[in-house]
Amino acid sequence: MLNKLQQLIEKLSTNGIRYCHWKSNSALSQVLAGQTDVDFLIHRKNGDSFRLIMSQLEFRPTGIQGDAPFPAVEHYFALDQETGILVHVHAYYRVITGESLSKNLHLPLEEMLLQNVREEDSIQVPVKSAELVIFTIRMMLKHTSLVELFMLARDWKGVRREVEWLFEAKPKDETIRFVADWLPSVDTRLFSECIDALKTPASLPRRISLGLQLRSQLSIYARNSRIQAWLSGIQKFSLMAYGRLTHSKRGMVLQSGGAVIAFVGPEATGKSTLLTETRHWLSEHFVIGQIHAGKPKSTPLTMLPNVLLPLLRSALPKYRPSKVQTRHAPTGQSQKSSDVYPLISAIRSVFLAYDRRALLSRAFAQAANGNIVLCDRYPSMSEGAPDGPQLQQFVIDSKRYPIQSWLARTEKRLYQEIPAPDMVISLYVPIEVALLRNKNRGKEEPEDYVRYRHSLASNLEYGNAPVYKINTDQTLDTTVLEVKKNIWSNL
Repeated sequence: MLNKLQQLIEKLSTNGIRYCHWKSNSALSQVLAGQTDVDFLIHRKNGDSFRLIMSQLEFRPTGIQGDAPFPAVEHYFALDQETGILVHVHAYYRVITGESLSKNLHLPLEEMLLQNVREEDSIQVPVKSAELVIFTIRMMLKHTSLVELFMLARDWKGVRREVEWLFEAKPKDETIRFVADWLPSVDTRLFSECIDALKTPASLPRRISLGLQLRSQLSIYARNSRIQAWLSGIQKFSLMAYGRLTHSKRGMVLQSGGAVIAFVGPEATGKSTLLTETRHWLSEHFVIGQIHAGKPKSTPLTMLPNVLLPLLRSALPKYRPSKVQTRHAPTGQSQKSSDVYPLISAIRSVFLAYDRRALLSRAFAQAANGNIVLCDRYPSMSEGAPDGPQLQQFVIDSKRYPIQSWLARTEKRLYQEIPAPDMVISLYVPIEVALLRNKNRGKEEPEDYVRYRHSLASNLEYGNAPVYKINTDQTLDTTVLEVKKNIWSNL
């Protein structure tokens, strides 16, 4: 069991919270290992105490982007500090179930489940006869729509395993008594036939017929009319289909809002690797965006100049950015401003600043809508630093270079208009390690350039953003876990 879940279960017990893990307990070992959601049913009177416990254990409330929440249902996430796994707790105060896309039923079964519990692996779960009531209803209702049938067919082996697990205790007779006591609108003979249809199993047409009959008898517990539920399901299905077509995944968003997270550091510190690990970690649950602030895509204004740039670089090879910055590094030899940055390079710097501002403006718009945006590199206000203003030397000699001076002021203003990120993950390694890693890269940079960039990276400024320095000269697992802890503590 994950330590975070162990802490939660102990808190629930010591505070007298009435709860149970109310469904899918055949896979309880996977639940406790953090491989799937935790589905807790909480007694309504314990709701305030439960929320306080979740806050104390640093569980963050979340919602599904673009969806109205189901009534009496809450989502929470917390980081398990030992493994870096995000624990997802799905808290129910009412038994809200039904077809996956609409969840249109509120079944009055809370007391039935909470009164009839047993302990398994240190956690409260319903007795199998009570859980069989829930399981039968959930599975039979999945036979009442084409979308649900498709989803059911994909996991039919899992359904069969759960049936076998539930029937190990021979629960049918007690299950029928529960139905008679708690669901008086349901014909117990019909429910018995539904149980048998899942256990045998019966033919698909038979299961569909029984499912439709059961749905009719449960209609008194519907939250919305059939038309409303159907329209709601169509809407959610359309959004899911649109997401698949546009590759825009819908997911959870933190109630505290999204964030722009910058990954910075000199060459060979592992930015790409750690960005990939972080994206995989967060995107399993949350809506994630990723951008490269060092190489922003062209805007309509800058598209043509950026197309011409490769030709200009070919014509002026000595002004390749790495060589320019290396020559401009403090070596004790002075460089004329006009020699360091010719006019065409100054214009390019302004266009680059414009593209970065446009890209990051979109990133902050996404974050305002709840997305978590990961940035590979981020503009710094440190003059002459990588991804920061490059033209300030011209301001000193504005009379001699009036055009460059104007461009320098424009560049600085564009960078000043870029907001600070919500947090900065600053990666570093000793220079000897950086040089060794640089030699092993597919695109090796000059040693002087690597040394120069490495020296600059230690003193970069990012406004008021909190900066977390992480030494990547350790195992990847250790580094990844440190990154996760720093990110989660600030979301």
